[in-house]
Amino acid sequence: MKTITKHFQSENKSLYLGLLILVLPAGVALGMISAQAANGDTVTVCAAGCDFVTIQDAIDDPDTAAGDLIDITEAVHTEAGILVNKDVTIQGQGADSTIVQAHADVDEATDRVFFVADGAVVTIKGMTIRHGNPSSEPRSGGGIRNEGELTIEESIISHNQGSAGGGLFNDGRLTLINCTVSENTSTGGDTYLECNTGGGIKNMVGVATLINSTVSDNTARGKGGGLHIACQGTLVLVNSTVSGNSTNADGGGVYLDGVGEFTNSTIANNSANNGGGVHVDGTAEKGVVRGLLSYTNTIIADNTAGLAKYGVADCHLGDYASIGANVNNLVEDGDCDSAHSSDPQLAPLDDNGGDTRTHAPSPDSPAVNAIPAGECIVDTDQRGLPRPYGAGCDIGAVELQANESGIPRYWLYGGGVLALLGIGGLALALRRRYKNKKGA
Repeated sequence: MKTITKHFQSENKSLYLGLLILVLPAGVALGMISAQAANGDTVTVCAAGCDFVTIQDAIDDPDTAAGDLIDITEAVHTEAGILVNKDVTIQGQGADSTIVQAHADVDEATDRVFFVADGAVVTIKGMTIRHGNPSSEPRSGGGIRNEGELTIEESIISHNQGSAGGGLFNDGRLTLINCTVSENTSTGGDTYLECNTGGGIKNMVGVATLINSTVSDNTARGKGGGLHIACQGTLVLVNSTVSGNSTNADGGGVYLDGVGEFTNSTIANNSANNGGGVHVDGTAEKGVVRGLLSYTNTIIADNTAGLAKYGVADCHLGDYASIGANVNNLVEDGDCDSAHSSDPQLAPLDDNGGDTRTHAPSPDSPAVNAIPAGECIVDTDQRGLPRPYGAGCDIGAVELQANESGIPRYWLYGGGVLALLGIGGLALALRRRYKNKKGA
């Protein structure tokens, strides 16, 4: 169990923490990430020698009850249109070890991978979900369509296609922890669902919470290359990265028509016609809260806008959009009323440790130690390393550690290279030091 949030010391921080508690599901309320093991029986799924051949058979079996664990033991499991209508955990052997796919070829697929039904409380963990491509309406949610309460842990959702929400479509409550949503595409087709939107994730109604997760390299024909948050939706980003997503419309990284709460996150290298990083829309409708961005300790930088004359690269506010909490943010072009406006000197998206890829700041970045220690919000960064490290916390999803200042990444994570050079002892010491800090 990791503590990701601690009490703020000022009135504004207390209000912000209260909002986080309201939107996080019970398993992560009060800032606690808890990998809850199934309390019931365990059944196995594989092509031969297991309890069931298909995941659907395991779910539909009369003996499968709430709290049971469905364990997928084979490396590649091909099954489409899985309806999850019971409170179960579906588990693989790790995102690099278990693939659940709708088809071997995404262009040949005719359905999504998972459909989580209304009323179901489901956990999916430790797998890669790919090649979903529903051919009949609703086509939204290429990899997963959620209408229940879904938590996804330590998984990858990639190479899926859908009319909206190429990777995931949420119409319930969605929580991603230590996940990657990458290389999905929204292609259009549904009626009344703002088709083409949300290349990675489309949040239609309800709350989508991303913790220690990365949304990268997704594409949309319409708004929201990475994420599209509709007017009745809320997006919570904590220690997360949105990078390399694109659209020919607005909101390359995030298109926000609802409510957004961003904490210690990094939104970089996205592209759109306008609002390359974040586009916040709004409405003049009386009594309706739409297009509201509250953000703290967050970087929005290195994004691009295609509209040469009127486009805003990093953070664009629509005519009726508004900003709520706004503390210690760095927006490179200075938009969205950020406290800091300069180049954060981010390295490319890479494996910098942890379960997901991140943008590491350089040691000379203005984001490093920019947050006073008393205003740090989360105890670790996206990789699980401690905050603060140094005089204060770093803005963004990554907290630069002492052993990362100016040292090439392969020195930290590639001890074998050093061993080949005859200094394996130094490599071992560095690796132990890194692991000790990560486990702190």
